[in-house]
Amino acid sequence: MNIKNSKRVIILLFCFCIIGCGVTEQETFESEYILESYLIALEPLPEVRLSRTVPFGQPYYFERQAVSRASVQIKLLDKNGTISQVYPYVQIIDGIYLSTKSGAVVQPNRTYELTVTFDNNEDFLQATTIVPDSFSIIKVNRFLTEFQSKEQVEITVTRSFYPGRQNIFLLSTESLNPKLEELTPFLKDFFDPEEDDLKDFIIHESPPFNEGNYDLNEDGTLTIKIPWIAINFFGPNKISVNAIDDNFFDFIRSRDIQIRGSTLSPGEIPAIIEHVDGGTGLFASLARVSVEILVTRPDP
Repeated sequence: MNIKNSKRVIILLFCFCIIGCGVTEQETFESEYILESYLIALEPLPEVRLSRTVPFGQPYYFERQAVSRASVQIKLLDKNGTISQVYPYVQIIDGIYLSTKSGAVVQPNRTYELTVTFDNNEDFLQATTIVPDSFSIIKVNRFLTEFQSKEQVEITVTRSFYPGRQNIFLLSTESLNPKLEELTPFLKDFFDPEEDDLKDFIIHESPPFNEGNYDLNEDGTLTIKIPWIAINFFGPNKISVNAIDDNFFDFIRSRDIQIRGSTLSPGEIPAIIEHVDGGTGLFASLARVSVEILVTRPDP
């Protein structure tokens, strides 16, 4: 999953007040806080971004809408919901906060709570996430592959864990050498250099899929086939398998209805599902594994 791309989508959906059905009129507009932070299992604590929404039709610039002088904390909770560790954050630039505890990493299969308070008012933001359990790659069937060969790239992984449900994954493929001349046929057929930005296609993200879509191996591992349509560029590519939490899953599945279209009329399109009390945005988590492969052109 590409965090930068996710933030771009959040800006589109939250900042312009198209959450839910219809457009908020100027005279009834009430600005909300937007909270953005993403925990990744076994990686350092992430930055926290805080800003405010703008009315529909008004350009959003994070630098202008950034919220400063907030008190930000991320708390690690135990199984009873009691705070076992507090990670204070400090503002580094307007609207962006970093943990003061260097070296702290996100623990898998644990619950984290993010809180934001202010000295000059009683506003309060709170959100929680359960981090998916970490997992690992056991086998990759090929690191060098010809595009659209009969044998797809397969990644065999140990099983992650998420309480109360099967694992839900996202696949993301990132080109490490994105050049116009390296576009694969799927993308080249409709890419318009005069209208499209190549940077928007560096990363290809799949829809969420349940691990039940694949058969478990006898040893309990899971083998995931990478579809050729996920490859946008020939050359080196980094493939990531991301196990996502409920917050990410709810956001992505409701986001897709908003931006990818549906058979529903505008008044029936459901709101973006988010889990931030006192504001809007996304506080979520994932666990991921990645591998680099080289995709070559097929023989003429």
